[in-house]
Amino acid sequence: PGSPAEALARRLTGANTTTTVSFASEAGLYQQAGIPAIVCGPGSIDVAHKPDEFITRAELADGQTFLHRLLQWARTGG
Repeated sequence: PGSPAEALARRLTGANTTTTVSFASEAGLYQQAGIPAIVCGPGSIDVAHKPDEFITRAELADGQTFLHRLLQWARTGG
């Protein structure tokens, strides 16, 4: 919480809050090593990694916007 990675993701998504969920990813290993890590993506965790997993077209568009903003940030340095 409060890491530069979280601040960047919040800025790029326009989100004012973060959510913690319990599932497996490599982010916990990075956190244990003292490296800030976040996991983010479009859609709902309620339907992720299950049969008939899906995201809506609007969620897909949101993901595309996020990636576009991330690339702009990387290209310009902020």
